[in-house]
Parts: sequence; structure tokens; C-alpha cells
Amino acid sequence: MWMRKIITTSLVVASILIPLFVGLIANAAPELPIIVVDLAHGQGHNGVCAMMKTIPDAYWVVVVKDEATAENLPTCIKNQAYDIIVGDLTVVADLRANMLIIGQPIEAFSDAEKNAIVTWFKEAGEALWCATDSDYPAQGGNLELAMINCNDLLDYMMASGIDVNLRADFVSVEDPELNAGRSYRVVALVRPGDAFNASLIGLGAELVLMHGPGAVAWVDKDGNWYKVGDPGTPENIVPIVVTTEAGVIVEHQPKKPGEPGNLGFAHSVGETGSFVLMAAQVLNIEGARKVVIVSGESPYYGYQSLVTSEYYGVELDGPRFFRNLVLWAIESYGELKALSKIVAIKPTPTIPMEEIMSKVEEHTKGVEQKMSSRLDNIDARVTAIENSIKEITSSMEELSNAVNSVSTGFKTLQNNMKTLADSMSKASEGLTTLKDKVSTLYTMSVAAIILAIIALVASGFAMRK
Repeated sequence: MWMRKIITTSLVVASILIPLFVGLIANAAPELPIIVVDLAHGQGHNGVCAMMKTIPDAYWVVVVKDEATAENLPTCIKNQAYDIIVGDLTVVADLRANMLIIGQPIEAFSDAEKNAIVTWFKEAGEALWCATDSDYPAQGGNLELAMINCNDLLDYMMASGIDVNLRADFVSVEDPELNAGRSYRVVALVRPGDAFNASLIGLGAELVLMHGPGAVAWVDKDGNWYKVGDPGTPENIVPIVVTTEAGVIVEHQPKKPGEPGNLGFAHSVGETGSFVLMAAQVLNIEGARKVVIVSGESPYYGYQSLVTSEYYGVELDGPRFFRNLVLWAIESYGELKALSKIVAIKPTPTIPMEEIMSKVEEHTKGVEQKMSSRLDNIDARVTAIENSIKEITSSMEELSNAVNSVSTGFKTLQNNMKTLADSMSKASEGLTTLKDKVSTLYTMSVAAIILAIIALVASGFAMRK
């Protein structure tokens, strides 16, 4: 995570400094691109400010349908917009805009608007992004209007000689594996591959929020529908954002036959796998590069904009991704290629998601096996240590008991010696007493003998007389 933050910081700093350096070298400020945002077909303005802040170095033009809508726009849009036009998308032909972003249109385009868009795209336009929704519209109701209106515009473009095959399918996509707390809050993977320099889109952008998205499909000239990635997918179609292999197709409309809503044409309920949520088609019109982007979620007017940096605690790369996508679409590669060198990121070749997930699974199993083996060794060592501790504890208890026994014996011996000393002391006193008695008896015996001798002598003298 810390490396990701370092890269992000480098990208932000570089995105500020590089245009300044380029401008200084050229001795003039570079010409800024013109980006038109459609708010004239029932859309709300939520998310538009975030888009503008992500690309401040552009002329943003906002098209609204009436003066009241223009008046009620938030200050951030009024301050950042180069122009706010009241009308419809017929004005796009006169703007010489580089890019047109149409987010979840819930009102149909007029023929005049469709014709103006085709004219603009053929002559001056570089990129068109029509963003749709899932079959569970963020605006409520059971009509999949965003898909209907975008597909209608794309059909008109194809009928007008622009070979654009991309379409929005009438399904919902969920991902129970990678999400922001709910399977419909899909945290999608940015996987553009390397074709047409599309790997630059993933520069510093790995995860993007697609809240309740639909799936992107393609049609052939006969009107047959296919999933992006199916055999025969035109080589100029570039998948950009996908689910993990745990993705699943869900249907919310219609609830039963005869009810409003369409079933999926290329995708079916219950299908699982990695599904494309955003794709671009790179066209060549009279030698000029043109890009059409179709997505199952929108950068504005959706439930939660994909230009989001965090959602329910999940860190996302929405702002960086949005800027990269726009710069790539209008072929403003200077900043992206310079940043690529700064962070030492090389474009990666296109790798099938199946192969990526297989390698991840294989690596995961290997790690699990190694960890299991190491855990077994650790368990064995812990058991051995526990047994040693038990043996030491037992020995300590035995030693403690022995010490207690010795201490008790020592105290008994000490008491016995004291008793003996007392006895010897008493014996000594007895001996002294006995000695005194013997001495007295001896004295008395000697005296008695002397008296007897005197008596005998006396009696001798008496006899002589």
C-alpha cells in the first residue's frame, strides 16, 4: 500500500510539473482540449465537479436544456466551466470539441442531434463516450433508458458509415469476490492491455468503482450480439475495465414476459466469469484516429460516480483512471508517457484473465502449502518445547520436595543436638554432685577409720593397765 501511495504522489506532482516544463520549453502555454458534457437529456449534475477537478487543464463545456437548469448548477461547475450552453447536442458540430461525454441519457436524442454528433465525429471529434447503466437503473423505474438511448445513437452512427460495433447489453453484473461490501458495488479491475497504447490507461490506476454496472457487448453488421472477447471480436475493440472471474450476470428487467424491459442479448442470467464493463473501439476515419467508449456505468449522474477515490473503506483509483482515460482517448500521450518513465512502468502485454487468475491461484496454493508445512514444523517445535517445560517443571518440583525434606531433617537434627546438649549439661551437673558426695563420703570414711584406730589404741592402753 505504501508503494501505491508513493506512485500516486509522484503521478500528481508530475502531472502538475510536466505541463509547466512543456510550456516553458515552447515559450507558450499548450492548447487545451475542449471536453463537452451532456446535461440536456434528463441527467443530473452529480459527479460533474469531480470530473472537472480531475482535469482542470481543459476547456469544459456543459450543455443544458434550459435556463432554469443552468441557473441551478452548483458553483463548482459554474466556476470551472469554460462555457455553459443552453440547448441540445446540435451545438457540438460547431464547437470543434475534442471529446463528448454523454452520461446515462434518459431522454432520447433527436435526429438532428444524432446527425450533428455524426458530423462532428467524422470531421473534428476525437473521442465519444456514451456511458450507460445496468438493467436496475440508478434513477429507478423499469425502463433501461440509458442503454436504449446510447445504443440508438451507436446504431445511427453505424448506419451513417461509422463502423462502431460496441453496444450496451441489457443486464446487470455483480462480483461477489471483489466489491465494496455488496456484490453489486463492483470494484472493477483496470485491464486495458497494450493494444493502441491502451496500457497507459492503467498507469497508477488498478481499481475503479462500477456501482451496479451493466455489461458491454458488440454487434456485427447483421445485428447479431456477442460478448467482448468472444471469437470474432473486432481487433480494434479494447477491453478496459473488467470484473474478476467471480463475476455473475443478473437480470432485474423484465420481471416476467410482457413487462417493460429487455433481456440480455449477449449475456444470460447465471453466467459467471470475467465480464467487460467498459471497452473502447479505435477507428480510422479518413486517416484520423477516432475513439468510441461504451461503459456499463457512468462518471456522473449514476448512484456513485466512478470518479471515486474511496467507497465503504475500499481505496480506489477513480480520479487517476478518469484522467488517464480521457488523455488516452484524445491521444494526449505526453503526460502519460512521461509519467510512465518516472514510475518505471512498462506497458504490459495483453494476458487473458483466465491465465492471470490461474497463475494467481497456483501461486496461492504454493504459498498455502509452504505455510502449512512451516506451521506443522512450528507446531512440532512448540510441542517439544512444551514437553521440555513440563519435564523441567517436574524436576523443579522434585528438587523443591528434596530441599524441603533436607530442611526438615536439618531442623530435626538441630533439635536433637540441642536436646543432647541439654542432656550433657544435666549429666555434667550430676557428675559434679556425685563427685562432691564421693568426696564427702571419702572424708567421712577417713575420719571414721581414724576414730576407729584411736579407739583401738585406747582400748590397748586400757588393757595394759
